[in-house]
Amino acid sequence: MVEAVTAQEMQLLDRYTVDQIGMPSLVLMERTAQSVIEVLASGKYDLSKVLIIAGLSNNGGDGIVIARLLRQKGVNVDLLILGDEKRATPNTATQLKIARNYGIEPLHRIHDFKHYSVIVDALFGIGLSKPVPVKLGDIIKRVNAANIPVVSVDVPSGLNATTGEILGSAIRANATVTFAYPKTGLLKNEGIKRAGDIYVKDIGIYRPENLEEFLASQPEEE
Repeated sequence: MVEAVTAQEMQLLDRYTVDQIGMPSLVLMERTAQSVIEVLASGKYDLSKVLIIAGLSNNGGDGIVIARLLRQKGVNVDLLILGDEKRATPNTATQLKIARNYGIEPLHRIHDFKHYSVIVDALFGIGLSKPVPVKLGDIIKRVNAANIPVVSVDVPSGLNATTGEILGSAIRANATVTFAYPKTGLLKNEGIKRAGDIYVKDIGIYRPENLEEFLASQPEEE
């Protein structure tokens, strides 16, 4: 049986890795991006014109790193940032600054998704728990309608990572690259239809010998 975790359980593991183990969260972002690029470069995808769609959460920060590393490899890549940059998480704001220092100027709107060869979805991560805002939901629908291969980072945007339910609108991915453990929402309900091929990558997240005991020992968030 596949050992899977809920969004809350994964957040506990993330926090333990950063706060107790001492792994810098920016390092985890770099490793996340490298893992996604491994899948993109596997030969299944046409990388002639890549679009990264990034939000303001740390998931969006992962997408920004993917854009930077692809650009450094000579790949033709556009970075679409959705939302007010002033509301980005500190890590995502840092990655955006680094990307700009490498000469990447993000876009804030795109009229036609169909001229891209592959899209990387880093809009929403596992922390999404309420319906996708209407404007972003419309963009998700346009991406799905474009019928372009999509690789999602951690979870298809708009999918509840725990329950597998669609929160208003959700990306229909060809592949989902998730980290440390599969998320329960990828393996049931709409997650089965939306996740596509699931790749579970080791990026250095702490993996206890007994996951159940470890999770039970962690204090609940106040």
